[in-house]
Parts: sequence; C-alpha cells; structure tokens
Amino acid sequence: MADLVQTAANVLASGSFRSAICGSVAIVAGNTVYVAAGNTVELCENDQTAVEAACVGIAVNNASPGQPIQYSVGGSMDVGATLVIGEVYCVGAAPGSIAPTADITTGEFQTVLGIATAADALKVSISAAGVASA
Repeated sequence: MADLVQTAANVLASGSFRSAICGSVAIVAGNTVYVAAGNTVELCENDQTAVEAACVGIAVNNASPGQPIQYSVGGSMDVGATLVIGEVYCVGAAPGSIAPTADITTGEFQTVLGIATAADALKVSISAAGVASA
C-alpha cells in the first residue's frame, strides 16, 4: 500500500480540537502535525526523528506560515481519502502524510493516528511509540 491520496476539500471532523499557529511551511487540511519549537505546528514525518513523528493531531483547515490552524486530537474524521475499514493508520514518511501501518519499515517511527471505522471515517486516537521500528 502507499500513503493516502487526500483531497483537502473533503476533510471533515467532529470531536476534540486544538488550535495553534502554523510554523515554517503551509499546512493543508488532512496533514498530520507535531508541535515544534516556539509552540508552532509543523508537518509530521516518520522517517526523520521521534519529535517529527510525534503527531499531536490532523489538520482540519489549510494555513499559511504564521496563520492559525485547528487540528483534530480525537473523535471521528473524514481525512479526505478512501480508507480500508479496520485498517490502522499511522504517520507516513512524506511530510504531513497518512499511511497504513503495514507501510512502516525498519528505522521509521510509528505513530498510530487511528483506525478506520468506515471508508470515510477514521476514529482518531493518537499514540506515538517514540522509537524506531527494528
């Protein structure tokens, strides 16, 4: 499998949200984000560091650097892509991406985002392992 192909316009969420300021790069609805220095949010990726893989949520709106952004931290979410029911989804290797857990390879950090409960619904429940896969 591969990273999800998402359509930002189709991202919808209900549940718990947090707000932050977008960091150094633009964020698109559906991107995974982590808290960086200065309390801004940046795009997650699982193949760099434990910090960059430690997702805090999934963006629910687009934001340019320095602009406010909201992200989902729990609840049900349409991430703008077709999901496989029962599949566990994680932070992907590409910046901001979401991938099925089977795509995590040696040396990548696993951060679970949630489980698909329908073809258009991810039950968001984030858990970062903080260690690279062996």
